Amino acid sequence: MNVHHRYISPGEILSFRPYGHGKKKLVLVHGLASRSETWTDLIPLFPRNQYNLYLLDLLGSGESAKPPGADYSIRAHAERLLDFLQGEGLSGVTLVGHSLGGTVVLLAAIKAMTGREALIKSVVVMGGPGFIQRLPLIARVFQVPVAAAIFVALPSPEAWVKVGLRAAYYDRRLVDREHVARYLPCYRERDAKRALVETCRALVPPDCAEITACYGKLRLPVLLLWGRHDRIVGIEQGERLRQAIPGATLEIIEACGHNPHEEKPLETFRFIDRFLESHQHDQ
Repeated sequence: MNVHHRYISPGEILSFRPYGHGKKKLVLVHGLASRSETWTDLIPLFPRNQYNLYLLDLLGSGESAKPPGADYSIRAHAERLLDFLQGEGLSGVTLVGHSLGGTVVLLAAIKAMTGREALIKSVVVMGGPGFIQRLPLIARVFQVPVAAAIFVALPSPEAWVKVGLRAAYYDRRLVDREHVARYLPCYRERDAKRALVETCRALVPPDCAEITACYGKLRLPVLLLWGRHDRIVGIEQGERLRQAIPGATLEIIEACGHNPHEEKPLETFRFIDRFLESHQHDQ
């Protein structure tokens, strides 16, 4: 898949890779310390003639720009996501977000309620924290300025990635060369590391209560997709979101951790495909 670019603002350029030419439009948003390549196992399951996918790299990740001093908060990511949809002339899309990306697509749906409702038809949240929880280890480490500076300045060993993947995967056998290679650039490229540090420091929005109060106002189909054994964003987060969002559906994938799209891609696809099929006539 060729990489395309969308200019958002001076210094802010988002990269994406399109796939397929069908009528069902999906924008996939990756998680923290990640990039669009992590959807590799899931993408081929979507029939090209039925789906039109956009694999997006958030600012600071993958092939997207990594400007120093940019706003890497969840709110800014959500606003740029809406700008991306408008810039590409997209409407009626399904946003699919994993982990941090799940929080980003939720906030984008909330922001879209003020005049941009036509952009988003439905939302899929995969292991995305909708409420305040304990920060992941990497984010806690980067709260210490010295540790963050050392991380940016020095080459990062593969052990950094392996520690994260062991926490993410239920099946530890997946912590292999292929999967480590998907994430390694996030820990090896200096600009990517700096952007990761800045993102980690902005993970908790100052207006969390205001955001969560808006969940009850959402009026579009929402699928919550969780691994039964998610140790990073526990299934209780999915339960809380199901209760908070009117009509939301929570589906649980057994023998699966934090990354359903990598551990259980076929089950993940089937849940998404069934969800979209059941809401194909929704306005």
